[in-house]
Amino acid sequence: MMYHLTTVTLRLSDKEKKELLRYGTVSEALRQGIQLYLRTRKKQETLHRLEELQKRNPAKISSSELVKMIREDRNR
Repeated sequence: MMYHLTTVTLRLSDKEKKELLRYGTVSEALRQGIQLYLRTRKKQETLHRLEELQKRNPAKISSSELVKMIREDRNR
């Protein structure tokens, strides 16, 4: 299977590059940073949709209580 990879250009100071290299390659650090960013955005969008749904159809629990219940369930 062939994948089309996109090339990204990134400007780093020598200090930033040195710090990143402590944890692996710059490309791997950038890839992980993008993945973390995308997961965070997806979570924010999901919580926003949940809040909108709760406004239209109020639930008996708050979104923070729901998040707590989900976390507890994941830790089982």
